[in-house]
Formats: sequence, C-alpha cells, structure tokens
Amino acid sequence: MDNHKWALWVWERQVQIAGIAKFTLVHADHHWDGGYDAYYDQEKSSEIVAADLEQLRAIIDEEEWIRYDSFIAPAVLRGRFDCLHFFCKQDDDFDVAIGHDLLDSAGATQVLHPSTDSLAAITPEHPLIFDLCLDLFNRESKMEYGSDLWADAEINEFLLAMRPLIESANLVTISLSFGCSGSEPDTRHLAQLVVPQIAAWRGS
Repeated sequence: MDNHKWALWVWERQVQIAGIAKFTLVHADHHWDGGYDAYYDQEKSSEIVAADLEQLRAIIDEEEWIRYDSFIAPAVLRGRFDCLHFFCKQDDDFDVAIGHDLLDSAGATQVLHPSTDSLAAITPEHPLIFDLCLDLFNRESKMEYGSDLWADAEINEFLLAMRPLIESANLVTISLSFGCSGSEPDTRHLAQLVVPQIAAWRGS
C-alpha cells in the first residue's frame, strides 16, 4: 500500500476472510505509528470501534480520524491483538508505541524489541500479522524524501532473520511510505528488493 493507514482495513478484512478475531502483531517500521486521533472524542472512538468493514473504509478514506501514523490504536481498541511487537528506530520526542491506557482497556500487551535477534525469537500465541514499512530501511527521518538507506546486504540480512515469521504469518502487510522511505527512486528500489522476496517466501 502507498499509505500505511490502509493496513487497518486489510487487517479487518482478514478477520472476515480467515474467521480469526485475534492476532499477534509485529510492526517493523522506522516510526511507532502509535497515535490515536479520536482519543479525546469518545463518540467518534465508539463509532470506529463498532464500524463494519464498509463503514471503516469510509472513516479511513476521510483522512481525519485514521491516518498513516494512527492506524494501529483503532485495531487495538477493536480487540484484534493479544500482543504487539514493535521493532522501530524512531528516537525523537514522539510517544513510544501504544499508550498503556489503550492497551489496558483492550487487554493487550506490547513489547519493544531492541534488536533483530530479539524480534526473531518471538513465539506468537495467536496467528501472526507481520506489518512492515519500507521506511524502516531509511535512516533519514527528519526531512521529507531525505535519503540514507540501509545497504542492500543489511536489508537482506534483516529479511532473512525475519523469514520464519514472514513465512508463518497469517497475513503480511507492506507500506511503501513515499516521502519517508527516501526519494521516489529509493522507494521503488526498496520495493523491488523487498516485495518480490517476501512474495516468493509466502508463495512457497
């Protein structure tokens, strides 16, 4: 997907397709994406939690209450995850991951992984959703379209470490994240490097 917000809709669609109500989430991304835009609007929050798939699509499409950095919290509040595993490089003053009050209200937990090895060692208790944003592989996060990509060898090393999780996942979602994953040619390069490899592993 171009805009990471649509991961929420894909996850909810998978609930219907697979008949699975609760998952474990891996979120591998430069950014935490832990915002919740309806936090102070209980009426809208209740509407998001109760929305069916068609209603949820309309809310996401509005680009007001669910955006590229605020799509995980609604899934938490809808009860979709037992545990969220974050592997993120964001180190500025933004809030880290999901607020504990939201987690507590949904009976969910989260783990912040400091290393690839730590993430690779998880043993999900529920079917896994592996969510990847290509801007994980760009160290330049302050300037739009800024570029400082990981070397291809580093990216491949990360993917190989994640391969067992990727292959065993019930669903994999990938965001291109234009503007955050380097220049437009950088983003296309990352997509060409990463997506076919994951598709091949999933296909096998």
